[in-house]
Amino acid sequence: QISYASKMGEECFEDWRIMQRKISPDWVRTIKKHVLRFKAANTFGVFLQLNLGHPEPLKGAPEGRYSVRVSGNVRLIFMPICKGKDIRECEEIKILGVEDYHGCKKTRYIP
Repeated sequence: QISYASKMGEECFEDWRIMQRKISPDWVRTIKKHVLRFKAANTFGVFLQLNLGHPEPLKGAPEGRYSVRVSGNVRLIFMPICKGKDIRECEEIKILGVEDYHGCKKTRYIP
């Protein structure tokens, strides 16, 4: 199951044409693949085992936030929503946005 941090983010992720007006079409294709992988995996543990897009915890961000690569510096930021203690058993992902989080300046492309 996928949820979104903002209404604007939900609109972009539910209608890829809206997203293409905001960011590069190449990025949109990659993001779409990641979202389909989220949906295909039954749990967060299964998604991590696939290791597609190099999922990793974000350094310097609040605990529980992860990213997958969209391009060299651009990442799809998300957070597994867990009801139990084992993060690998999470069945919901909350998408927080798309941003360039490298260096001192962060650029948020989709909130």
